[in-house]
Amino acid sequence: MHMNMNMNRHINLIVEGSEGGTQPVEVELISSNVYRILFSPGFVEDIASGDVIRVTDEETGEFEVIEYGGNVSVKISDTSRIVEKLPEIDGILTEVSARRDGNLEHVAVWTIPVELGFKAIEESVTKACELLEEPVWWYGNVYDSQNNPINWWL
Repeated sequence: MHMNMNMNRHINLIVEGSEGGTQPVEVELISSNVYRILFSPGFVEDIASGDVIRVTDEETGEFEVIEYGGNVSVKISDTSRIVEKLPEIDGILTEVSARRDGNLEHVAVWTIPVELGFKAIEESVTKACELLEEPVWWYGNVYDSQNNPINWWL
């Protein structure tokens, strides 16, 4: 059977600290076990849309980043329902060319080009968080598990 190599597919990637949990992530197949991330995932850390990864263990969903795509992922969660504020938050985050890649009731994830600079990104995210009750936000692919900057953007 002929497979279309450009076909988008979902692969399950590991969710850190979840006791073996995974999240399906939409990807484009590049070559065997190598994929480009199409949308920044909400629960998988260390990657954003545009990054190229190699899956190192299909069973557990473990992977390594082999090329960064130039985007940061920003995740915002709130104890109140974030969904009602998403149109306003999207409006604010368009200042930094953000694209919302997904959301649940209390959390959402955006992809933002890093070339706009961390200061501009953080100012927009801070402004967006003012709409929420108890917001918490973080980058998905800027720090390692010890909170050290990965520095791929340098």
